[in-house]
Amino acid sequence: MYVVDITRDDDLENDMLIGNDSMSAKSKTINYIMNYVFANYNINLNKDVLDQNLNIDRFSLKQFLNDNYKININNDLKIQSIPTDKEHCLFLKAINNQDDFPSLYTFSNKNKKQAQAYMKYLINDALINKYQDDISEYDRLRVDYNKSIESFSDSYIKCEIIPLYKGGLFLEELLNNACSYKQIKNKDVGGINI
Repeated sequence: MYVVDITRDDDLENDMLIGNDSMSAKSKTINYIMNYVFANYNINLNKDVLDQNLNIDRFSLKQFLNDNYKININNDLKIQSIPTDKEHCLFLKAINNQDDFPSLYTFSNKNKKQAQAYMKYLINDALINKYQDDISEYDRLRVDYNKSIESFSDSYIKCEIIPLYKGGLFLEELLNNACSYKQIKNKDVGGINI
């Protein structure tokens, strides 16, 4: 099973797709990119060119459009994938302004506390690097290890814990349909009840 993470540069919004295998994940990702580019830039991509150039392990839409169509866009769509299984569908995503691509970590569905602890570490480490000359600002923003946390966002770092398994239905809907995590989470897909 493959989870494909999609991050939009403009608002640091993310979405996820799941495929039973790499081919299924790539097919869903191609459709997602083609719809995104058509909706946002009114460009109808050549599916064969996209298929030949799409590496779901690490892909930048901005670079692809520049290399293949000589089109420069301001905001990027960054795509990466990670292999997983049904027992490891708890994800931690960390976006640090210094990094090119977000960091994506997978945890066992039962290890939410471990994911939260690692997220707190990542947040505090990034804040230490940012405010190394202003310890009082770091103390004001740092995340206490006793505090339960699901997400964190400021101008420098964004972290979020994303559970894809909710009683079996959430993951199965993602696997069996062309819809994305965001569509199911927002209940935008007709006929899917969560």
